[in-house]
Amino acid sequence: MSPIRRGVTAVLAAGAVNPVLPARWPVPPARRQAIDYALPARADAWLRHPILGDPSFDSFVREPGNPIVRGSEPFKWPVNVSLLEDPISGDRYAYVGYYLEGYAFGAGLPVTHCRVHKSTDQGKTWTEVGPVFDDPGFKFEGDEFAPTIAPDVQVVYHGGRYHMSFDWCTSNTTWANASAPSDGADSGLAYAWADRPEGPFHRAPRPILRTSEVQKWNNHSSRYHRAYATSLVRRKNDWLVLADLDSGAHFAWGQVAVTAADPMGRWSEPVMVAGLEGDTYYPAPVEAFPSFVHGGYVYDPRTSVGANRNFQLIMRAPIEQAHKPEGWSVYQHGSFWHAEPVAHEAFGIWGQAPSAQVVDGRLDLLFPSRHAEGGVGTINAATRPWDKPMRQRGFTLTAHSGRSLTVTRTAYGPFELDAELTLASGTARLAWGYQAPLATVGRADGKPAPVTWTRHAGLELTRTGWRVLTAGERPEPTVTAQGALPDATKRKVRITFAAGRTTVTLDGKRIWVGFVDAAPGPMALLLEPGTHLTVDRFAVTGAPRPATQVWLASEAIAGSGIAEGSYDAAQGPMWHAGQGVVCRTLRERAKWSFRGRGFRLWAPRGPEYGTVTVLLDGKRIASVDLRADTETASALVSSRAGLEDGFHALVLQADDRPLPLDCLEALQ
Repeated sequence: MSPIRRGVTAVLAAGAVNPVLPARWPVPPARRQAIDYALPARADAWLRHPILGDPSFDSFVREPGNPIVRGSEPFKWPVNVSLLEDPISGDRYAYVGYYLEGYAFGAGLPVTHCRVHKSTDQGKTWTEVGPVFDDPGFKFEGDEFAPTIAPDVQVVYHGGRYHMSFDWCTSNTTWANASAPSDGADSGLAYAWADRPEGPFHRAPRPILRTSEVQKWNNHSSRYHRAYATSLVRRKNDWLVLADLDSGAHFAWGQVAVTAADPMGRWSEPVMVAGLEGDTYYPAPVEAFPSFVHGGYVYDPRTSVGANRNFQLIMRAPIEQAHKPEGWSVYQHGSFWHAEPVAHEAFGIWGQAPSAQVVDGRLDLLFPSRHAEGGVGTINAATRPWDKPMRQRGFTLTAHSGRSLTVTRTAYGPFELDAELTLASGTARLAWGYQAPLATVGRADGKPAPVTWTRHAGLELTRTGWRVLTAGERPEPTVTAQGALPDATKRKVRITFAAGRTTVTLDGKRIWVGFVDAAPGPMALLLEPGTHLTVDRFAVTGAPRPATQVWLASEAIAGSGIAEGSYDAAQGPMWHAGQGVVCRTLRERAKWSFRGRGFRLWAPRGPEYGTVTVLLDGKRIASVDLRADTETASALVSSRAGLEDGFHALVLQADDRPLPLDCLEALQ
């Protein structure tokens, strides 16, 4: 029979019923041991994901005086920033993008722009200096309209001058024509210079790259449309600019590199150095700007564009190889930054990535967020030792505008858990026997799908209460027991579980003993929006086994930038995970980026499907014929075990028939 077709967001948001996906444990049996998952040595034992969540072990501490900038009318969103620690004066400069709320711009509105803030006392106090440009009549050669919209810049010092790359839009640009330039509207990247770090800066007469040129250069693909968010790097013999590209309905972000011997002269053709097109691991969705240079490398932080924006990926390349895609590799996957439980960091990172610079053994950081009061933008400062990226113990997991979760990469049957927590706000669930599949709803402002709140048992805590609960095939839990607590943020939790018998002890007092139905599975932390949780101890005693993570089709859609509207969702017993999607674009490409030691790929067969090529980490490993005379339930179509534990990518390339996407089991 034919599966039911609906929009994928509707299916995932409904928390559709899925069959139980049992844990599969290898032999030989594991021995009983104690593991504290709050120690930095165990940081990689947790799942980290741009939308699901990131338990961050980072060691950043906040500088005094935050926020150093706070939005006000009409520019309520100062939400992008770059940092320069001037090697000549020793002063700090913050180049802040002043946006209208919601990134609004257009005719009759105040103009989005960049302003300079200066600190002469190592960041203790800051003073606004003024705008970076003071040339209201400037136009690029041959243009009818002035590039008045120029919010995001980066400045470097070289050869007695201060050099800037910046993004820009002409004065007649709107969101309607930003990605499709017309009637003289355009945008792109450009260069400017000044004799002082506070400017005013003098713009080059010709831009580095125009969005209209990007679309001509990229005519082999309709994916990327707009160039913006530049980083400038001085190399041995030339200059390098890195810039973001966005993609409309594909919800994919990429990055290009351009070079020039003279920044006032002609720049090279752009080269894609990052994006979802590659056949190797690349988490999605993330967005870059700005990069920083240290020790012969370019470091490029990239922040999730999910609802919580609490995940960072750091890519790195040797400076002289940074114009080549093969020069880049993953340097740090998560654990780069965490939000503090303060009003001016209420939305996590808001804008693009934090801006960093290494000076005297410190990694100094400026990062954008938004204030709980009115949602105005804020710019904030933090620092840590460069060579000590992790705190001595503990991690922070936050949920801002959406839910957040993380899961251990090991699974347990019987266990004892001893945890020490600080729950500054919100609702946190300590879960065990977690067997829910992993999926997301949306990409920009994406959130965990409701199905991720299924199939587990847990202890839920607020500052004033507790609940013991179980979740089955639907997200709504069954509450077994509950009670009140004295208002407090710090808790000591002990949970013992064996053959269903469960004992819960809080702050040294046994509060509940009873039976909970939970299959073997990983430990997990599930946070409701508005939750700030710090875990200083998470010691599990038991026999750990490698877990199996079940990734639904949403991960493959995001991982390859499949356009919204080009696939149909389905659910029912035909699908191994109870739900899947069918991509209607011919010769579609899908990619699961995952971490683990192996995988199992499930897919249905039917008369409308064709042959699919399977690539693992860029190498072809199989050709799978999904054609059948009648629709056939999903089966295992490809698998590998014994891979090196690390980041992998599984790519499916369809022929000229629709591509069904069911699920990928990542073997930990």
